[in-house]
Amino acid sequence: MRFLFRTFDVKRKEILEVEIDQPTKVKFMTARDLKAYRMGKTYSFHGGTFEESPIRFVVPYDGQWTAVVEKGTFRDPIEVHARCHVIPPNSLVRSSIAVDAPPEIRQFALDRMSAEDGAQHASEISLASRSEG
Repeated sequence: MRFLFRTFDVKRKEILEVEIDQPTKVKFMTARDLKAYRMGKTYSFHGGTFEESPIRFVVPYDGQWTAVVEKGTFRDPIEVHARCHVIPPNSLVRSSIAVDAPPEIRQFALDRMSAEDGAQHASEISLASRSEG
């Protein structure tokens, strides 16, 4: 198993952003899950396979979070270059959706984005009408 990783102490709603130069798996996990991942045990993570960069993950709760970028398999390694940093909380930034995410999760995220876009548009119109008064 070959991978790149970087650990951050982050607060809830901060955003971890990863930039990759080619399609690969990007996983976001807690310190405990990273330890299990490195030992080859069962672990949980957020993320999946991404084809485009940047990948954004909104942190669900305070703690130590790690961004892991996989470099292929042991027998079939790939050369991946990645950069990772923390972005302050921002309501306009949304989490990225992995290509291999289950269909119901992808649909839920798309429905949520269109509902939020509609609400944002309505609030902009509302603000515009008040300012013209």
